[in-house]
Amino acid sequence: IKTLSTHEEMDAAFRLRHEVFVDELKWVPASPDGMEKDGYDSFAHPIGIFDGENKLIGYVRLIPAPQPFMIEKEFACLLPKDKPFRKLSSMAESTRICIQKEYRKSLLDSSLTIGHLLYKAIYQWCLIQDIRFFVTIVEKRYYRFLKYFFPFEPLGDFLPLGSGVMSGIVLLDFRKMEIVLKETKPEFSKW
Repeated sequence: IKTLSTHEEMDAAFRLRHEVFVDELKWVPASPDGMEKDGYDSFAHPIGIFDGENKLIGYVRLIPAPQPFMIEKEFACLLPKDKPFRKLSSMAESTRICIQKEYRKSLLDSSLTIGHLLYKAIYQWCLIQDIRFFVTIVEKRYYRFLKYFFPFEPLGDFLPLGSGVMSGIVLLDFRKMEIVLKETKPEFSKW
């Protein structure tokens, strides 16, 4: 796991993002060069997971407040109209979180996946940055999986995006997570 720093690493991330967010989810239009990029990349913190042969297999970008969040513009349709979103100074947004398709069900041990490793990387980065709250956009079926491990709370309803994938914005309070995991999943919390 590391922060992406070279052009080659970023190109691999942009290609992985294109595979997931253009080809699979159809959230964004195709790019002729096969790389999914946007204006958020200029100030985001990209983190990657690499396999034993140094191939990028997982990616997330983190955007700390007060930088613009995608949920404030591109995904504002997922926010409830009657309850305005309140961005806090100790908040970050993760976007474009993705895992290479053939690694999505790969286990690190008997129960931990590459997805767990990405969320561990997010947590560690947020600890270093003194960030308590974390927001992200997830598919409804993946939210059910995440909710088993993390006390995420939806900020609104799950609605169809792209090709009809039910998606929503969820919030995680890391301090609450630390308390809940120590009580309910002490081994996972320790990991």
